[in-house]
Amino acid sequence: MVIHSERSPAEEQLVAAFRAVFDASVMNFGSYNLLYAENIFGREEHPELLLASRGAPSADLSAQEAVEAARHLLVGYRREPAEMVLCPIDPAAMFPPTETAEAVSPRVPALVNLTNLAGMASEGTTVEIAMSTGRRIKLDIRTPVTFEQIPEVPLHQELDIEDFYTFLDHFMDVIERKGS
Repeated sequence: MVIHSERSPAEEQLVAAFRAVFDASVMNFGSYNLLYAENIFGREEHPELLLASRGAPSADLSAQEAVEAARHLLVGYRREPAEMVLCPIDPAAMFPPTETAEAVSPRVPALVNLTNLAGMASEGTTVEIAMSTGRRIKLDIRTPVTFEQIPEVPLHQELDIEDFYTFLDHFMDVIERKGS
């Protein structure tokens, strides 16, 4: 969402709300490009309500467990170093965005890089990521995206998606070079 395009003021507020959550959650946040994706494997609409199998609150979940279970994710990615950051979000808590929004609650993101990626495959609008811990995330990356809380404000991310797929090619090239 750093690629500039013609967006309405309402859509710019939506992008700013996403950026605020990501920036509050990730160190070195300014060096990441950003897009929204739905995790097809995710079960939870509200990540803060997640319970671990032993009944512990979501704070006791690992970052990868929380991301794997979350339905809505922000995907931050950068080419140097080649990595992705998956950050769970709760659209119900974020929307509708306002100019005077309260302080943003940071989320615990999961890093995907050369040390913990077990595999990745893309087909159509989906990208499946397998982590070395056995956790799996399947991103559904679409445009436009609408959210039930603000159906009148579609998120257009065509250019972001195009850039993300270019990044994935780069990421896989880096992995292949490292492996050889």
